[in-house]
Amino acid sequence: MSVSSSATDVANNEDLLSQILVRLPLKSLLCFKSVSKQWLSLISSPQFLVTHILCRGSASPSGLLLNNDYLHTPEFHYVPLTHSNPSQTSPPYLSYLGAPRIKILQSFNGLLLCSSAYQKNDPNYELKYSDDFTQTEDDVLLPDIWHVIPTISNSCIQTRIHYSGFRFYVCNPTTKQFINLSFPFFQYHILALNLAFDPLHSPYYKILCILKKNLDTFIIHLYNSETKTWNPSSVSFNAPWEISFREPVICRLAIHWYSDRQTSLYYDVDKECLNPMPMPSSSTYGTVNYFGESGGHLHLIMSYVLELDVFELQKDYSAWSVRYHINLEAIRVSLCGMCGFSSNESIASVLRITRGEKEEESEAVVFMFGVEGIMVVSYNLNDGTHRRHTGLVPSRGDVHDFKLLHSYIDAFPFIETLSPI
Repeated sequence: MSVSSSATDVANNEDLLSQILVRLPLKSLLCFKSVSKQWLSLISSPQFLVTHILCRGSASPSGLLLNNDYLHTPEFHYVPLTHSNPSQTSPPYLSYLGAPRIKILQSFNGLLLCSSAYQKNDPNYELKYSDDFTQTEDDVLLPDIWHVIPTISNSCIQTRIHYSGFRFYVCNPTTKQFINLSFPFFQYHILALNLAFDPLHSPYYKILCILKKNLDTFIIHLYNSETKTWNPSSVSFNAPWEISFREPVICRLAIHWYSDRQTSLYYDVDKECLNPMPMPSSSTYGTVNYFGESGGHLHLIMSYVLELDVFELQKDYSAWSVRYHINLEAIRVSLCGMCGFSSNESIASVLRITRGEKEEESEAVVFMFGVEGIMVVSYNLNDGTHRRHTGLVPSRGDVHDFKLLHSYIDAFPFIETLSPI
């Protein structure tokens, strides 16, 4: 049998072809989509995407994107999380969105929820009312409550609507696909947008829109990417202002929000219902310094000092318990004298907690800010050792417009995926 006939046999056998392609890296698959319509259809199918994810194993983030808070550039600082050859993974840039001043609102399973802000003098920017906005140094009006740009004729407006210069996007940095979210004319102000997506559960994502009806009453609307429509949820609820709806953590297909009170909330995306979630006592442990997810577990750090306890929530939501301990002071002392770091002047914050498959693989990514530079350190949660990241955030002299001091709310995991928008 000739080589050409063997290749033809493989190409004509879709099952065999799928078994070969599913073992290839994502970058190769992106190139092979252009080989033929058959290959494009195969690689784009939901079944192939799920099989490819399962074949790769658990999709761990290759790095963290650090927000630039609506500054001029679409580029983001990037912290590689891989221990070997971190330079091989290039950070994604969002210039293809064609929008200024991009900020990442959320990252989950490879998809990003972003917003862009327009300056007052931008020709696409229009502002009718300004009483809810605050002027910033960069001449961008940042509202306490977002007001979206309507996408239908002004003649249809019957209620008072603010034109703020904010637009919202869902994008896949790997494939460079994106959509500009369109909103119906909600009667109430948009308080927060939350993205939920699990490609092993469904190829479609959902966006939870929380509307603020009055001081403590909220309404939920859901966007479904399958139907590309917004549907009002049956959920209308009261909640204290201390709940941080703009800082969601997705875990096991539920959207969780922390609160400074003893009880907070989480939203079951499938069942479309709210449930209570306990919180550690703020009077005992201090304020929230970190809230995140890893390996299907929720983690929370609350502390006043540099000796941090990392709490983990029981899967039945019964209680939080201390899982790890972080000594940030030990890190600061060990870095003393490097890049202007000193034990008295440098500032530390936890960007991410990663729960390893083995206990000795669990670690925290810590952002260090010194007088003359910034540094990222990996802290082993098992033995307390730490190492400096080779894929370093630029030094202070190279930062220019970038935000210098980052916390966990600025850090978003980057995962390569073929999932469609």
